Amino acid sequence: MSVCGPRARPSNTMLGALRARLPCGPPYVDFRDVQEFTARCAATEAAYIRLIHRAVDLHMRHPPSASRFAWTKTDEMLVGVTEFPELREHGVKALLGLTHKRGLRFLLAMNNAIVIAVTVACRTYSDAFMAVVQRDASPHPVDLLCHFVPAVKTHMVRAFQLAFSTRESDGSCLHELYRACFAQMLHPDTLESVDIPRHRVCEYALALACITHARLGCGADGAPLAGQRLHEDTLRLIVGFIDFH
Repeated sequence: MSVCGPRARPSNTMLGALRARLPCGPPYVDFRDVQEFTARCAATEAAYIRLIHRAVDLHMRHPPSASRFAWTKTDEMLVGVTEFPELREHGVKALLGLTHKRGLRFLLAMNNAIVIAVTVACRTYSDAFMAVVQRDASPHPVDLLCHFVPAVKTHMVRAFQLAFSTRESDGSCLHELYRACFAQMLHPDTLESVDIPRHRVCEYALALACITHARLGCGADGAPLAGQRLHEDTLRLIVGFIDFH
């Protein structure tokens, strides 16, 4: 039986670029099981999406300025120059629950990559939107703004989901975290596999050793020899020297 990381999948250009922006490795988190990891990912994704919606609503709260020399937050959104400081300030808070509040440097780098992706998505859509407005010269700009808000939210959320991605996407933030915290035990004959938390690998190996080596410390007749049976602490020490990948 071998222990390795989950099977990798091909990465795309965007995920590869975001991965290059993570200068530090993911933290080691003692998740209870894969179900807990999945639940925390879903909760974190929902929290960050709510944060994106609040940031857009905040920036679109002000009417466009009539002055050429003073821009409101709405103007910045429409021309694609906003920086979304709210995401940089509160984004890490939304991500902390994912890692049991561990790995602050990893989360800071992860949030930075997400903010870049979300900001680029907003600017790209804003450029396209303003091009359509100028081309059509609509006499009802307020009606156009009603379409702009839900559309730009959709594009920004999609950019966030690509950056956040899933644990199956090679090169994504979640994939790196999953590989650091889970191991894959593969049966050598059937190739059936199961993913288990890395902090429990030694426990499973110890249980396996206790089951398959019941005669350790026994005589030829199978009876235990006085003082010869391997103690549980000894088995744990032996298992501790095994290098699990």
